[in-house]
Amino acid sequence: MPSHNGDPNRAGLVDFLSSAGAARLSHAGGRTLLDHLVGTYSIVRRWAQPTWLQHAALIHSVYATEAYERQLISPARRDEVAAVAGEQAERLAYLFCVTPRRPLLAGTHLWARGLPSRSPGGEPPTRNELDALVLLHMANLAEQARAVDGSPGRWLARLYSLAELLVDSEVVTPPQFAGQLALFEEADEALTRTAYLDALGAEGEARADALARAAALCPVVPEPCVWLAYVSRCRGDGDAARSWAAQARRRSSALGTAWDKRLSFDEWVEVIDAVSRPADDDPSPLEGSISHPRALSGVLAPHGAPDRRTAGSATIVPPDAAAGRKRFQRYVDALAHDVTRRPGLVYPDLVSRPWHNPEAFPLVAFLESHFDEIRGEILALQDGRFHRESERIGRTGNWDVAFLYERGRRHEEVCAACPVTTRGVETHPAIRTMAGMIYVSRMRGQTHIEAHRGPTNMRVRCHLGLEVPDGDCAIRVGDQTRRWTEGRCLVFDDYFVHEAWNHTDRDRLVLIVDLWHPGLSDTEVILLEGLHTYTRVHAERLVRYWSANAQAAGQPGRDAPG
Repeated sequence: MPSHNGDPNRAGLVDFLSSAGAARLSHAGGRTLLDHLVGTYSIVRRWAQPTWLQHAALIHSVYATEAYERQLISPARRDEVAAVAGEQAERLAYLFCVTPRRPLLAGTHLWARGLPSRSPGGEPPTRNELDALVLLHMANLAEQARAVDGSPGRWLARLYSLAELLVDSEVVTPPQFAGQLALFEEADEALTRTAYLDALGAEGEARADALARAAALCPVVPEPCVWLAYVSRCRGDGDAARSWAAQARRRSSALGTAWDKRLSFDEWVEVIDAVSRPADDDPSPLEGSISHPRALSGVLAPHGAPDRRTAGSATIVPPDAAAGRKRFQRYVDALAHDVTRRPGLVYPDLVSRPWHNPEAFPLVAFLESHFDEIRGEILALQDGRFHRESERIGRTGNWDVAFLYERGRRHEEVCAACPVTTRGVETHPAIRTMAGMIYVSRMRGQTHIEAHRGPTNMRVRCHLGLEVPDGDCAIRVGDQTRRWTEGRCLVFDDYFVHEAWNHTDRDRLVLIVDLWHPGLSDTEVILLEGLHTYTRVHAERLVRYWSANAQAAGQPGRDAPG
């Protein structure tokens, strides 16, 4: 499969989108617009489409669309977009904005003759551009089709009907798997999804039978084959495991996207790689009753350097969507009824441990693989970007911080100065709401931060070592002490009592990123992010309201209640 690294313009486009605020606009599934744009680009790239069409995918909805009305970039800036993406890609993105979907996706091309007044430069789209627009809609559908909890949505039968419009195209090639769906109807898709989800809730022969049924009903989805490889491996049948893994790899390569989007495409590929290796490589017996893709990923340790596993790092399995919603409801109920503690800080029934396996968190791979760029950006920050850490935590010595995100507030100047770092935390799961922070922590020599605990159990905290002096410089969480390593991440639960020290003569510098607790389901994270966004937006409105009233009452200096 092609690597993104082969496209030098991609990074510039992503940086341009980030600077325009794509990582701050919400999109379907609790993700950001930038997540969706990058995901659509990746699909078009894996489908081996022309480079200009890949770049069009990366900006396809920046001007807003019929279905997504939030405009990221005004059409008045089209020249600026074209300078970054290329004129052909920009024109297609604009056509994606102004072209009515219904006649296009019905295969009716005559309507285009009436479009000149809305078209770029007054010119209607050509037949080649119409074909490219259909392909963009296919990728757009494939990227975002999912159930609320990220499990498979229904889109494959629809995608085949769109692919039929492109059989004689001169500029785009329908995805190679589409032909296998010629006899695949919406009823078959519903049966496939039901069989797959039933399988994950079953055990033994019932599970294997339901997975085999799902794999047979739909000849293109890889996930049932991945699970069958895992089931075979648990049974000790290495030949069957390798055969199912090979089938999964072929399907994944052709499909070019995840069907079960509770893991990303790359994460599923890593799981396939892991389940393909010799059974002797398993560090511990495999458990056949695992039912969630995230748990499967954690058990197989697809990111895994085995030497980084530690005792007590077993996977924390989140609940399914229904159970997650019920637990979230209990949490919300507690906000109204529990007056014995500060509300909103403790989430019910989260299994907690002091230290976590870093490889279980997708952001870690990005931070470690981009270490040199991240370190360079942060070392280039001017001292004026740092200020004294202000929380009421006892200390001796000096402790400074520079925020990228501060409990939902984005620090634009620091983010702009650190584009690679910002891209990482804005395109991977991280807490950018009021529940967490993302910042650089500089602990001067001869500094000791006294034992304290974080405010909530909803998160865990990732430290990327940037500059770590030799000598007595470490962190203790619970009863276990560890040292930072430059270029590597530590992940711990800061709701446990912890302390840190630097008893050397050099500075210790780390990047700190708060992540959602791995025991939270995807559904719970979506609901929590929505709750936090609602709270922040209405708090801002209240401040403006109070300020306006204060000014009207002749109190211009009073912005809000003390």
